[in-house]
Amino acid sequence: MNTSSSNRIAKLRFREPCRNLPHHKNGKGEEWLFSYRFAQTYLAECRPRRSNSKKNRTAVAREIPANGYGIADLIAVNWQSTRNAQKLSPEDFERRGRPTIRAFELKLNNWRQALMQANRYRFFAHIPIVVLPASNKAALKYIETFRLLRVGLWSFDIDQKRITRHYTPRSQKPRDSRQKTRAIRLVAKATKALPIS
Repeated sequence: MNTSSSNRIAKLRFREPCRNLPHHKNGKGEEWLFSYRFAQTYLAECRPRRSNSKKNRTAVAREIPANGYGIADLIAVNWQSTRNAQKLSPEDFERRGRPTIRAFELKLNNWRQALMQANRYRFFAHIPIVVLPASNKAALKYIETFRLLRVGLWSFDIDQKRITRHYTPRSQKPRDSRQKTRAIRLVAKATKALPIS
């Protein structure tokens, strides 16, 4: 399966609002490392798993903003490869590639905040998912709430590099088609992997 050519998970370059807050630390912390390792593991898992699927291409980018809906820690776009490798307009890409957008919110501790943020991602993503450390089992008691809101709940063991899927909702049409198209464009800009002109 063809995916992004490097192991580096691209991050979109934009002015980050958190930098305007007082006492902002510019270093890379535990949550950043957790997010980055999850992205690498997810992308590695997509390679063999997607080979039998119609949607056999994957691009992953970190920290993608959606106006009014927050900044997704990670967005994965899965699509069906087109026969000719020419660059398409975003509209043609959506029609021919039939992309599926998964928006991930990763937290080390506060699963309630992660659920609220991921719930907003339904406006531009087909499948919103909360990812927590495997050691954080508190959210599993409330999995029915995740099902009710149609937000996925996954765990990630950073040491074993293992993703556990507790609940993954079915793909649904995003509520805001303009933001969906914008998210696809931003992932294309960050990764250079999507066949978009």
